[in-house]
Amino acid sequence: MSQKNVTPLYRNYVLVLLVIVYAFNYIDRQLMTILLEPIKNEFQASDTVMGLLTGFAFAVFYATLGVPVARLADSWSRKKVLTISLAFWSGFTALCGMATSFWQLALLRVGVGIGEAGGTSPSQALIAEYFPPEKRSTALSIHATGTHFGVLIGMFGGAMIADAFGWRMAFIAFGLPGVLLSLLMAFSVREPARKKTEEAFPPLLKTVKEIWNTPGFSRITIAAAFTALSGYGLGAWAPSFMIRVHGLSLVETGLILGIIGTASGLLGAILGGVLCDRLSKKDQRWQLWLPAIGAFLSVPFQGAFLLWPEQDQFQLFGSQIPVATLFMIAGGIVAAFWIGPTYAAIQNLSPDHMRTQASAILLLVFNLVGMGIGPVLVGVLSDQLMPAYGNESIRFALVSSLCFVFFGSFLYLRAATHYCQGIQRMAMT
Repeated sequence: MSQKNVTPLYRNYVLVLLVIVYAFNYIDRQLMTILLEPIKNEFQASDTVMGLLTGFAFAVFYATLGVPVARLADSWSRKKVLTISLAFWSGFTALCGMATSFWQLALLRVGVGIGEAGGTSPSQALIAEYFPPEKRSTALSIHATGTHFGVLIGMFGGAMIADAFGWRMAFIAFGLPGVLLSLLMAFSVREPARKKTEEAFPPLLKTVKEIWNTPGFSRITIAAAFTALSGYGLGAWAPSFMIRVHGLSLVETGLILGIIGTASGLLGAILGGVLCDRLSKKDQRWQLWLPAIGAFLSVPFQGAFLLWPEQDQFQLFGSQIPVATLFMIAGGIVAAFWIGPTYAAIQNLSPDHMRTQASAILLLVFNLVGMGIGPVLVGVLSDQLMPAYGNESIRFALVSSLCFVFFGSFLYLRAATHYCQGIQRMAMT
């Protein structure tokens, strides 16, 4: 089945279904974030340990297993790998609700990370097969909106369930539907046909080296990793920041951050993808210039969100809302510009039989640095600053992490010319 044989209706159906799968992927991650405070209090854990649980313990398995799982997807079936992975991570998410100790929960989160290793890369490769290059930034940006739906549902839904029934029930309530969703994937999505190649699957290390040495690939990957370091740190600790500094309840925090994260992320991701597809027709360097601009502009807005006085509030629908959240909305929009264009750039640089593996290598570095280090770094800084600043320590720890975004923005700009060279080389093969 080629792109020419796929109707627009079915192609869009597959995209919507993959958005829902991605939403469940992020719901399962976001639950740990919104439930961090009650879990921390029950198990009497430090910020550093909780940072390891939300970050490194998950990321190290999620990222490192992504490459061999992606190779399996490229050599076997992207749809089947995605379906099995969805059932696996959803099942382990439900089991997290049965943990009776910190270490049991940590081991179960490792299981979630192993399952999610087969989620994002096969999805992006499937989308690249269903959509032509001139529509990929938009399609992959729409796919990325699944993360924002996941934030809203995980944040608010998780908070509501935890407030009414306890944090364990939240994991069970969102884990089991993912298992059912995997059945819909198995029976309704068709695997696209792929181009034949004489050496479709060379040794893994040779493939990794070939992908990494593609002009522009390594620079894009490192730029995304440094940009994500601060983003994952903020994403993991923003609920704790709102609870500790602004004095919000768990449900208020879930509702406010869920709505803001979804609205700003959706707008920013889709706007970034559409702008990139249009601007790149005039100059291919816009594929990376736009992420650079978005990342750079996000820093002052996110800094204002973190530093704005907590006593400044306004009333909305009878509730007191911190003024700081207005800056989070603006920051979330421009911060999301990088998502679709970055993923599309990697797919554009990759031959058909390496697309899943190329995406996995990007996510390996991206997640080890961003998801693995970001939350831990903020947790360590918060613990170190706690004696001097008390609950304010989380605020200054998050502000300190923003410096990495400037470096990521600079690397995106440097990668633009190399990306064009890689595209020209692909055109000649």
